[in-house]
Amino acid sequence: METEEKVAKKSKFIEFIKSFTPYQIIYLLSVITMVVLFVIFLPDEMLEDTSNSFVVTCSIIAVLANPVCELMISKQNKWNFIVSIIFIEATESILYFSLGFYSTALISLIFWIPVDFISFINWHKHPDEKQDIVTEVKKLTWKQDILAILAICAFGIGVGFLLTLIPGAEDTYLDAFCSAFGMANGLLLLFRYHEQWLAWIITLGLDAALYIRSGSYIMLITVFAMVVNTCYGFIKWLIYIHNHKKSSMISTQEPNENNEEKTA
Repeated sequence: METEEKVAKKSKFIEFIKSFTPYQIIYLLSVITMVVLFVIFLPDEMLEDTSNSFVVTCSIIAVLANPVCELMISKQNKWNFIVSIIFIEATESILYFSLGFYSTALISLIFWIPVDFISFINWHKHPDEKQDIVTEVKKLTWKQDILAILAICAFGIGVGFLLTLIPGAEDTYLDAFCSAFGMANGLLLLFRYHEQWLAWIITLGLDAALYIRSGSYIMLITVFAMVVNTCYGFIKWLIYIHNHKKSSMISTQEPNENNEEKTA
């Protein structure tokens, strides 16, 4: 006999699997197909140096895991953070260290892993009222948007300057701003803000520049796949926030109307 807890976990897992739409399934299959074709037909274009099979394997895992994680974020599912820690942060830090992008590599280890773990806990505390597998999300005010942009720019310039002092560091300011927008994305994601998608699409553009500069062309599949999903997630979260705000306004108005009727 299965315990009630096991039955509940199984039903949630089945609910999560059933939540994938035809678009989402086609999206994931397309990414997997592109990676397989790239590995088979263009193995020499995967990385500038393919002599280290371990680094090559890490790049393949990162390419496959990133779109999966991003799709789970667009679905507002807290388990994306566990996927990120195991399959993305560890593999990408190895890849970045091998390419000489020290800022991005260190931030993957020092910043992203703790933030992903804390984010998982935080998201767990804010489930949607109707769907347990969905987490509530929200938006920043315009003043908060301005402060966030100023903080990102200050961080990018400061870290970029410090990186110029490290021998062997590559594309220091590009690396620094990539880290700055990536960290902003992580913090906004931690607190469930919709603007994390804007920070993320800028990060993807900077990532693409890093990959092209380093000859890591296989990683461009990840960038392309995540740009598609970022646009999808941006719209999906915006619709959710609009509908959630609308339903919240209705629920707050109903008690007032009932009170007015009782008074009358």
